[in-house]
Amino acid sequence: MLLKSKRLLIRPFTRDDETAAIALFTDPDFMAGSLDGLLSPAGARAKLQSLIDLYQTHSFSKLALVERNNQRLIGYCGFGLEPIEGPPVPEFGYRLHPDAHGRGLATEAAQLIVADAFKRLDMPYIRAIVEAENSPSRRVLEKLGMIYQRQVNFHDREWLLYRLERPG
Repeated sequence: MLLKSKRLLIRPFTRDDETAAIALFTDPDFMAGSLDGLLSPAGARAKLQSLIDLYQTHSFSKLALVERNNQRLIGYCGFGLEPIEGPPVPEFGYRLHPDAHGRGLATEAAQLIVADAFKRLDMPYIRAIVEAENSPSRRVLEKLGMIYQRQVNFHDREWLLYRLERPG
């Protein structure tokens, strides 16, 4: 599975991503605000393996975002399984290295992944949670057409729940 945009290649993570993924997952700027916190190299390897395993099991995961012009891994976008108000369900999310912020890359990736989720994965809807103060991420979700639903408590923090129905 490979999605291409003008500036990005979007694909499942592989073991070949280990060096670049460890660099990201151990970077305090990249992991700022993450529920995982800053990972050790061993924790980063485990996170990479969990992303690979999730894709192999469910045909979705957080996918690698690679800049086409330089082949640099700049983050991820896609779905994890999260127990938001009940059993684990697919939850949409993304994280980009700060030097990739402000260029529209999150929106570019998210649009392709949402379209793929509705078409290839036949998801009936997409859910995402975001912290209220994270206005850049809220704008990305709103550009996708996601609608704010309500506040939810997740890992002892308040989040805003957004939802997008599959076009009918």
